[in-house]
Amino acid sequence: MYVGPRLRNIISRLGTAPTVDALRERLAKGARLMGFEYVTLVQHGGLPRLFEGALLVTNYPPAFVRSYLENHQYVFDPVFDVVEQLERPFTWDEIPRFVDMTEKQVALFDEARSFGLAYGATIPLHIPGEPGASCTFARARPIKPTPDLMTSLHVISAFAFNAALHLHHPRRRTSRPKLTRREAECTALVALGKTDWEIAKILGLGATTVKYFVSAAKQRYGVYKRSELVARALMDAQLMTNETTRDPQKRSAADPASGEAELGK
Repeated sequence: MYVGPRLRNIISRLGTAPTVDALRERLAKGARLMGFEYVTLVQHGGLPRLFEGALLVTNYPPAFVRSYLENHQYVFDPVFDVVEQLERPFTWDEIPRFVDMTEKQVALFDEARSFGLAYGATIPLHIPGEPGASCTFARARPIKPTPDLMTSLHVISAFAFNAALHLHHPRRRTSRPKLTRREAECTALVALGKTDWEIAKILGLGATTVKYFVSAAKQRYGVYKRSELVARALMDAQLMTNETTRDPQKRSAADPASGEAELGK
């Protein structure tokens, strides 16, 4: 995964948002840059899914949000049903594969379409010790869920969720894991789209050793995916910026077969 300039700028702005309102504006702007008019970040956990004072950051049309909350539609929202089943990002087109849609659920999607929320991509978010959450990007046009797009949305979602937790819960524990030098170097190269084999060649290590350092870094943060590790490490400013990781183009020029696609370019 190569975190390109545009994606890096989006997550950097999310991490420096001083208030929840500012985070909402910056998350909405990031969603637009990714091609989506609407975004909602919500912490729901189990039933009834939206507890009092739950974290909710959204730019969905106010009339839709009001109807959604007043009619307790979150209780039977099929998006949440799928979030509880999957750990990977998914599009709304996939929902019928996992949920037998009821009349209420079909009606909910019909109502959403009337507000321009016709197609969506949802990213499940799981952090140990926190209720479950998800971030959904929606728009009126169909979505082509390319790996680059879904991975970019995943990184933005994870970064926004971590930032929202610190803003929504001011007394939340502020101590952060500290990566070792090798863990930070390997994580930085993961962010640049390098494989374990490529990282091993760059750092002069064995591929097994690289895998160990990446796994150790994930354990420190309590995450399971590399994209989540990169998002958390970026937010904590722990990625190494030395010459080894800063100039991937020079290294790619020496190895044409190692070309990478920049996410969010």
